[in-house]
Amino acid sequence: MAAGLALGACTSVVAPDHLRICRDVMPALHAEGTAIREIRYGPVAGYEHAVRIAYLAREPGQENRSHHLICVFAGGGADTARFDLVRLETERGPLSPVRLQILKRWWLGNAAITAAAAARRQAEAAVPAVPMPLAYGLQQAANGLVPATLYGLLATAFALVYGLIGRINLAFGEIAVAGAYAAIGLVAITATSLGPGPALGLALAVGALTAAATNLAVGRAVVAPLIGRRRNGQAVLMATVGLAVALGEALRLTHGAAARWAPPIASGPIPVVRAGDFVTTVTLNQMSVAGFALATALGLVWLMRASRFGRSWRAFADDPGMAALCGIDQGRLIALTFALSGAVAGAAGFAHAMHFGSVHFGISTVFGLKALVAAILGGVGSVPGAFVGGLVLGLAETAWSSYLPIEWRDIAVYTALVLLIVVRPTGLFDTNGRPV
Repeated sequence: MAAGLALGACTSVVAPDHLRICRDVMPALHAEGTAIREIRYGPVAGYEHAVRIAYLAREPGQENRSHHLICVFAGGGADTARFDLVRLETERGPLSPVRLQILKRWWLGNAAITAAAAARRQAEAAVPAVPMPLAYGLQQAANGLVPATLYGLLATAFALVYGLIGRINLAFGEIAVAGAYAAIGLVAITATSLGPGPALGLALAVGALTAAATNLAVGRAVVAPLIGRRRNGQAVLMATVGLAVALGEALRLTHGAAARWAPPIASGPIPVVRAGDFVTTVTLNQMSVAGFALATALGLVWLMRASRFGRSWRAFADDPGMAALCGIDQGRLIALTFALSGAVAGAAGFAHAMHFGSVHFGISTVFGLKALVAAILGGVGSVPGAFVGGLVLGLAETAWSSYLPIEWRDIAVYTALVLLIVVRPTGLFDTNGRPV
């Protein structure tokens, strides 16, 4: 017992006031709208009154990154000096005395910020407590929901074109980004005059129309003539590769090499459950974007199942000759399919820009390739299968990033694509050659 008491007297305990102040500092070190998730905290060797917090921060348009923060105080216990922050250090080094003073005066001294931080802590304490594996798993599922639905939505655009004519348009990533540029530019222009709701609705319409017009031009000027002249798909494949490069360079020259940013929309964290100091959170933006993508995909599936266009599409995909004898206009159907698939790609680009708050021409290649992987995974001739493939891919990517080295993630994705094509080229949902 004596030895235990002696050891207990030698251990350092993190003071609640020190931990609270250090947590309030974290948002000041990142851009507005950054999602912050604490991993662990503890005392700091060599300091009597200090706390170290390790956390993940995802700034708008960026991936999660690991950070740590060390806060050193002038005193502890019941001493009033326990509120005096004297040193602040991050993974980039200590803050200068001037920056520290500005932070203490204009951030920690702001009553509104302090009240908001207190309200946030109160809301986090009110959510149900669950085991840590469940809380962590729910957080990763929430993190993977948006990329999964976005991959799935763009994958349906691939399925629409391939299911009808048996050709892959590799320029869909650039077409989606063209719609995203149009949408984010309109939001920046009209948000203050129209308000958030009407501005977002108008941006979605303009982004979808821009992408639809672009893809319609691609279909009429490039794909349709090549289909008429050549029976194999290599000519279309190579032509759309060239189009992807040309459109990407056009976007770079038109909009510049720097990313375009929009103000964060509904990005405040909402606590759901907690496990000790780990709090599982979602954002209204996250849920809205995922819900929008899911609703768009379900609407597209209904259109393909129940509308006259959908019946004509399925008839032509099954037997073009018989469909023509039944009065289906091939040129008009292909044009409508390219316009619709372009609008879906533009909607995916709009949702991507609104969630991450930015758009850059460089994301088009990766976005398009990941969506193509999702389409092949689900069955590239199946619209609902392509969307399910996107869900599987997005959630699998997030799970890999959570538990395995993130730098190997894309290698694993594309290796899995090669294996899938070798082992099961028809994808998870084999339609026996009949597009659905």
